[in-house]
This record gives sequence, structure tokens and C-alpha cells, in this order.
Amino acid sequence: MKFIATSLAILMSSSSLGYAAGFEVLKPHRAIYDVKLNAAEDRSGIKGMTGRIVYEVQGNECDGISIRYRFVTTISTARDQFTTDQQTATYESPDGKEFSFETKSFVNDQADQKISGNASLKKDGIQVELKGENARELNLGNGIFTTSHLVEILQEASKGNQFLTHNVFDGSGDADKMLSSASVIGKAKIVDNALKGEDPKVLEVFNTRQAWPVTMSYFNQNQDNTGEALPIYEASFLLYGDGVTRQLKMKYPDYELQASLTEVEYFDVSACKLEN
Repeated sequence: MKFIATSLAILMSSSSLGYAAGFEVLKPHRAIYDVKLNAAEDRSGIKGMTGRIVYEVQGNECDGISIRYRFVTTISTARDQFTTDQQTATYESPDGKEFSFETKSFVNDQADQKISGNASLKKDGIQVELKGENARELNLGNGIFTTSHLVEILQEASKGNQFLTHNVFDGSGDADKMLSSASVIGKAKIVDNALKGEDPKVLEVFNTRQAWPVTMSYFNQNQDNTGEALPIYEASFLLYGDGVTRQLKMKYPDYELQASLTEVEYFDVSACKLEN
């Protein structure tokens, strides 16, 4: 996630060299969250769910941003219990125009799905090249990639703006479509107490820093997200200026999860040296 450029000089040099404004404030880090089921509709069939998310950010405004995400859950139903494991790796280039992705999923340690490919932001929209058994090329229309999207949320938050919409491609699912997003940004505040499920040690990182409450809703593009259409996925969280999140809630049509931050570690990374 990116924020506002730290100085006009950096912003101008980044723009002139093709770097995405804002990438320089995304701090490389690893965050670990414990996941629990908040609620589930009877139709979901879910009786219980626990899990863990490991989210890792590496890179800078010169080299681009790499994100690794692993989400392991144990799900209980009336008849069965099984474990799912989703592993995702993405990379977004410094100018926000190139994107690569790979997602592998497993059920009870057995391979379930693998999706990988590359995407490019062209004048006529995002072009996706899928690899493997389902290799094909797609043109998905106008949109942006996921890291640039998060950058813009932070930029709008820093300006005091409260609403942002975009078509976003993140390589998820079958990686054959974009989703329409609508983000609502609340007023910045300091949360100086441990939240439900958090390790109190995380307060050492956050107890004097402001964060924005953010809700991101995602819709299929053929839905009207200005009307009565319901989102296919909604995430709400506290967002800090360096890209770390707390108090993450993930809401799906049939169930809702709570992810509580238990550990955050910042990485030492050499400074980006912009060329003249």
C-alpha cells in the first residue's frame, strides 16, 4: 500500500522516471493474523472456522512491490472437517503497469487449483496472459492493479477524501476478470488499546500512530454498485500510513471472518536510489 510522496522533489523525480507515486511509503513487513468465524448463515453449511493469515510485503519504489499471502483455514461442517491452504504471490512494477501473479490452493494437502500469469496496463485496458493448462489472452478493459489501488486509498485518505471507486485486477479466482471496488475511508484516529484477539505487544508499534478505518466492497462488473446490489466480498480494517492493517473483518455472502493481528515485523531494506 502506498501513501503520499514524502516531498515534492521525490514525487517529481518518481513521475519523470516512471515510478508509481506513493510506493516509497509502503514499508516492507510481515504481518500475521489469527482468523476466527464471526458469523455464518445456515445455507453456508459452516459450523466453525479457524485459521491464520501470513501477509508479507517486500520491495521499494525502484524495484517494485512483491506480496506473498498465505491463508490456511480449518473448516467444520455438520458432516466433515477439512483444511484449505491458499498461497498467493504477486509482483507490481514500479510504474504500476506490469503485474505478475501465481495462486496455488490445496484441500487437505491435496492440490486443488493453480493459476498464474502476467498482466500489463495498456492504452486500451488491462491485458492478461494466463499460463498453464488454461493458457489464453484476455483484454479486461480499463482498471488498475491491486497495489496501486491500495496506494490510491492512502493518498485519498491523506487528503481527507472519503470515497474511491476503481476497477481492480488482483489475479484472484480464475484471473479472468476485474472487480468493481468501492472504498469508504473514515476519519483518522489513534487506537491505543489492544483489540479483540490481538497480541498486546502490537501496541508497541501502533499506540501513538493514527489509522484510517476503511471499508472496501467488491462487486462483479455487471452489478450496479450504486444501487441495491450486494458486494461479493467486503473487507473492513484499520489502515496505517505504512500499509499495515489491524482489526480486519472479511465478509462474504454467507459468512464473516475476523482476523486479529498477532505479530508484525518490519524488514530492513536498502534505500531506493533514484537515477537522475
